[in-house]
Amino acid sequence: MRHVLVFAKTPYAKTPYDQWLAGSGTVPVIVTPAEYAAGYSHLPHVHAFPAYDTNQLVEKTALRLAREFAVEAVFARAEADIVRAAQLRELLGLPGQHTASAVAFRDKVVMKDHLAGGPVDVPAYRRLDSAYTALAFVAEHGYPVVVKPVSESGSLGAAVIRDEADLDAYLAGPWRGTSEIEAFVPGQMYHVDGLVAGGEVVFVHPFRYLNDCLSFRDDDWVANLPLTPQDPSYDRLVKAARAVLAELPTPPQTAFHAEFWITPDDRLVFCEIASRTGGGMISAMVRHAFGIDLDKEWLYAECGLPSTLGALSYRPAGALCIPPRSGVLERLPAGGDGTGARDEAEDSAELPSCVREVTLTGVAGQEFHGGVKSGLFLAGYVVDGDTEEDVAANLERVAGWFSDNTRWRPADSSGGTA
Repeated sequence: MRHVLVFAKTPYAKTPYDQWLAGSGTVPVIVTPAEYAAGYSHLPHVHAFPAYDTNQLVEKTALRLAREFAVEAVFARAEADIVRAAQLRELLGLPGQHTASAVAFRDKVVMKDHLAGGPVDVPAYRRLDSAYTALAFVAEHGYPVVVKPVSESGSLGAAVIRDEADLDAYLAGPWRGTSEIEAFVPGQMYHVDGLVAGGEVVFVHPFRYLNDCLSFRDDDWVANLPLTPQDPSYDRLVKAARAVLAELPTPPQTAFHAEFWITPDDRLVFCEIASRTGGGMISAMVRHAFGIDLDKEWLYAECGLPSTLGALSYRPAGALCIPPRSGVLERLPAGGDGTGARDEAEDSAELPSCVREVTLTGVAGQEFHGGVKSGLFLAGYVVDGDTEEDVAANLERVAGWFSDNTRWRPADSSGGTA
């Protein structure tokens, strides 16, 4: 019997590792946040932790378990686990992504240091270690600029600074630690998702954002839609993603999620890349659109198991993520039980027929404080249609349906709607 150590920062319904590995002779040893422990409780080896992202007992326990079970692989799909998993592999001499690679895919400055001067355009950037650096960068490059943490995901902590007043407001706030400052890039944002196995890119596809990945700041939805191979941007984006992977210390087995802009003057500019699957409902959309479960295939590659990837099919599908508002959620429309299952009998607001999968992360009576990051959402949907145009229209329709059938009230009020 072989064992794989899994840093499982996802609910069991999204990543049923035991089901994926059934019959393979490989048993998962799970390290997970306390809030997900119940979902994995039927498994024989589960260790849960509060304050998971920063609790260093996670590392101590992972090392003990890895030695106790003589694990042959370490798997981690969440941004917070990428470096800790790489360090553990390196410490134990296990195959897979090691620390230098993990840092290059996580630290936005190190990432761009690898890519600067290469085949893909990179915006002007600098590590932001003090207010003086910000002032010097603005003096050289002008407004607007973007400031973001060097190693967060989902646009968490990103700020667009458009003028002196914005800069003063940013500088007056608490110091957020070392960040990155870069020139603002206008244009349409795209992402390219895929899988590397055996050192080869075995799946790659570009997508466009409807709204964008900062929409959560305005409590607005964000959606993702695959490009068709006939789209004029398709080949450019695939070529750019492959070029970025070639420039970086890409591990032999990894999923990847890359973001690019295409500017109004038709320049393709790099934003960032992560050595993991995309957040939100991206993996679910890929599964419905292409018939490939990126997380499962990545796990198989990491464990040295034969791929189950066959000839890929395609049907148009898109992903929609709706962030919470600020206030108390009074009513959530029908749609699911948080596990992805449809439940049209939950109330009278019938789920639109174009919806293929639902994930709800909140319940009536819960208080929220608006959008936190693009990958965290109150309601997520996978939507289909006959064509990409149909899917785009259906994404808008489902977003409107959700808004019409959701009720909020202010947190300090006993009634009314927000």
